[in-house]
Amino acid sequence: MAVKPEQIKARLKIKFPKANLSTKRIDALAAKLCLKPADDADDEAIDAVLETANDFMSFEEIAREDDRIRTLEANQKPKPEPTPTPTPTTDPDPNNPTPKPADDAPAWAKKIQEDLEALKSEKIIGSKTQTAQSLLDKSEILKGLKPDIKANWLKRIDLDSETPFEDQVTALETEYTELVQGVADSGDYAGRAPQGRPDAAKFSDAEAEKIVENIL
Repeated sequence: MAVKPEQIKARLKIKFPKANLSTKRIDALAAKLCLKPADDADDEAIDAVLETANDFMSFEEIAREDDRIRTLEANQKPKPEPTPTPTPTTDPDPNNPTPKPADDAPAWAKKIQEDLEALKSEKIIGSKTQTAQSLLDKSEILKGLKPDIKANWLKRIDLDSETPFEDQVTALETEYTELVQGVADSGDYAGRAPQGRPDAAKFSDAEAEKIVENIL
């Protein structure tokens, strides 16, 4: 049992013209729904499959959810400003909830819903990680860290925390500075004099990073 995906796409646009689905979403729906009708299914039979799918998950709601995800991603991209703005909240919009299939929905309808949820979660996490990485890379204090060390410090940023990413990066900068300064003041690193002494020398970026490696 199957019809061509193009038949599903054509009937979907005719039956649900108000569902402003993206090309990618239409392709995904067509690939799944084309397996439902018989090979010789006419337009009426295809329409019946589309109506059943729409009953469990409104195509218009799916389109609105996709738009909301794209808007969320756009808002989370780093802006070229001296002080980056806090990452927008990712709490679900109570006025536009994610469409949920009925408990007695068929397995294929639930699978489409699961795919939608997984895609949304993946995109949100990816956008948050990209924002945190950008802020970490822009830090003048942490710029000397090796990529592998910086990657470990990136993992310390809580993507789900209510604390803005900027504040978390600032906390890492403070910790880094205190680690280096603490070793410098102790006078125990490579025979250097403590920073409080007149003959104390400043640490280079490479030496500071070496201290952090030894401590971590």
